[in-house]
Amino acid sequence: MKKYKKMLLGAAAFAAMISGAIAADFGAMPANYEQAAEDYVMSRLADPRGASVQFMGDPYPVIADIAGYDDLEAWAVDIRVRSKLPNGGKGGYVPYTLIFYRGEPVAFEMDVQKVVRADGYQLVADNQ
Repeated sequence: MKKYKKMLLGAAAFAAMISGAIAADFGAMPANYEQAAEDYVMSRLADPRGASVQFMGDPYPVIADIAGYDDLEAWAVDIRVRSKLPNGGKGGYVPYTLIFYRGEPVAFEMDVQKVVRADGYQLVADNQ
């Protein structure tokens, strides 16, 4: 049983070390990424009054093709946005993935040519 615990602890330490190395290649997410994301979303809305943003998880690393630049190491965060409809009523929450590059929000997943999670999970978008 002790051997099993040691092996598990060793594997956990190795995984933490590798994930730290991977994250270091992408730079750090800004400490205020939530405020930066909300500001970016509000700047993209036709009428931001009364809009709300929900964060659906922690940021994760991605490789993205943005504005003619291929394979940029960036970060992404999944959000949901609820804003006013043209008739003045409130719509439902709409999911988006927001891309950060060099600490700044730069695009939604629909604005980029391709974005792939760099942590081994599913493809986020391929808009080619």
